Amino acid sequence: MSAGDRESEAQAKKGEDGQTTEGGSRAAIALKEHWCVSLRIVEFILAVIAIGLLVGTQYAPQVLHSNIRHISLVYSAYSSYIIITGVLILARLLGESAAWKTSLAFSAVGAILFIASAGIIFYDWHRSYYANVRPNKEAYDLILSSGVFAVIDAAVFLIHAFFTFRKESDY
Repeated sequence: MSAGDRESEAQAKKGEDGQTTEGGSRAAIALKEHWCVSLRIVEFILAVIAIGLLVGTQYAPQVLHSNIRHISLVYSAYSSYIIITGVLILARLLGESAAWKTSLAFSAVGAILFIASAGIIFYDWHRSYYANVRPNKEAYDLILSSGVFAVIDAAVFLIHAFFTFRKESDY
């Protein structure tokens, strides 16, 4: 056995042990292969947190002076993207893949809807916080937190759209 054969055998053994391979560690390789579903999971979790923060404030109608159309848009954006990302994650786990253009469209529309939702939340918060003589600080903190999570989720959707467009590979 020559020195070159022993070296290639040692490299192959390192790859089997999970330490390192040519592309890096197994975790890095898995992240490269599953980056899209990882971002979808983050989007799903952020949308669930955002809607969860907002639900509690709706039980105090004297706190939030909001138009029913505003509330409808925010809840429909949050809940529809919980469903959409959940279905995309489940489909991927079952071995199906969405086309890259479909994934790009979902991400772009998600970013737009979450930015619009955050804008509505911040507008309604500002309008109602300064209109109340004794504002409920806890409810207003929940409203603001939901808006912040919507902005973060919109950023994740934009990052996802950017990488999907750049790679042009099926989800």
